[in-house]
Amino acid sequence: MRIFRWDFQLHFFWGFVLTLQGVWWPPFFAAGIAVTVIKEALDLWSKKHWCWGDFWYGILGSITALIYLYVGCNRLNWR
Repeated sequence: MRIFRWDFQLHFFWGFVLTLQGVWWPPFFAAGIAVTVIKEALDLWSKKHWCWGDFWYGILGSITALIYLYVGCNRLNWR
């Protein structure tokens, strides 16, 4: 059950949701990745610890959202 930790799910979810918001405001396409990197940098500064699990789950959430949007837009012929 170590893979399904709540904090990993949270990082995946916010990376996914922030990136999906790019449909309405394009700078949000990069927000999922940017927020993940900034959050981990702040953790490194304040706690002296960088969590690679949090980082990779946030990035994975953003990539999943981009794939979801790409496939969905192509399927609906949005251009």
